[in-house]
Order: sequence, then structure tokens, then C-alpha cells
Amino acid sequence: MSEVTEPVVRPAPAKFVSPRTVALYGVLTALTAAITYASYTPFSPTRGYFNLGESMVFFSALTFGWSAGAICGGIGSAAADILLGSGIYAPITLMAKGAEGFVAGIIGKRDTSKPVLIAVAIGTGGACMITGYFLYELFILDVGLGKALAEVPINVGQVVIGGTIGALLSYYVKRSYPKVAGA
Repeated sequence: MSEVTEPVVRPAPAKFVSPRTVALYGVLTALTAAITYASYTPFSPTRGYFNLGESMVFFSALTFGWSAGAICGGIGSAAADILLGSGIYAPITLMAKGAEGFVAGIIGKRDTSKPVLIAVAIGTGGACMITGYFLYELFILDVGLGKALAEVPINVGQVVIGGTIGALLSYYVKRSYPKVAGA
């Protein structure tokens, strides 16, 4: 009786992230944390705070795409929460800012020559962040509807200011260094 052997199936080689991309994401994550930390303005009713780190979330997403926006925005912003003593917000920050960068990066990378599309990317990504924080404060932190609603305009302002800065920075970086966005 002869034994039938099956052909050996070798797994596909693993896809690795280039060292250049790892370095880029590291720098963007650190900049997000640093700018968030440096622009910290507390909002006492909810123990949250206003910051300009949003500008780096949108810059990362609009310049380098959804993965940079999600990773650098989520991790950098959550790291700043921990460094600022607001660790209670770190889990939602990781998710809300990560979702913001993810959504803005997907929409914004479609056609960066259309300002309306960039505005939609910022608005939609920002809505993810605003909704995430509102629901977290309302249901998890249980701060009450009034306090949770009071922070919504602060977060809207953060998205408008940070989105404007991030979009302008992205535009001028890509214009000055066209190959940079392909990193």
C-alpha cells in the first residue's frame, strides 16, 4: 500500500512595516502627545480639557492616510491623557481620536484637491470624536446630561481649530514636499 503525501503548503511571507513608516508614526505620535500636552486647557465640569492636539490628528490623517491618523491620533492623544493625569479619559481617547483619524484619513485621501472633501473629512472625523466623548461622559463617567452637553461646544471648537490647522499644515507640507505623502 503506497502512502499518498499532500504537497507542502508554505505560508505567505509576513508583510512587515518599513522602518521609515515606524519612525514616521513614532514622530507623529510624539508630536500629537506633545502638542496636546502643551496646549492643555482644563474644563472642570467634566474633568476634560481643550487642546490643539487635534491639529496633529488631522495632519497625520490628511497627509499620510487612515492608518497614520488612527494610530498617531489614538495613541498620541491617549498618552497625553495619561501624562496630564486624566487617565480616566485614556480609553475613550484611544477609541475616539483613533476613529477620528481613521475616518478623516479615509475620506480625506480620496481627493485632496477638493476643499469640500477635506471639510467633510474633518467634520465627519470630528463627529466621531465628539460623539464618543459625549457618550463616555454620559454613560461611563456618569457626569450628567448637562455637563456632558456643556463639553460638546468645547469639542466642536477643538475640531474646527485643530481641523483648520491640520488641513493647512497638510496642504503646505504636501505642496512643498510632494513625495512626503507617499511615505
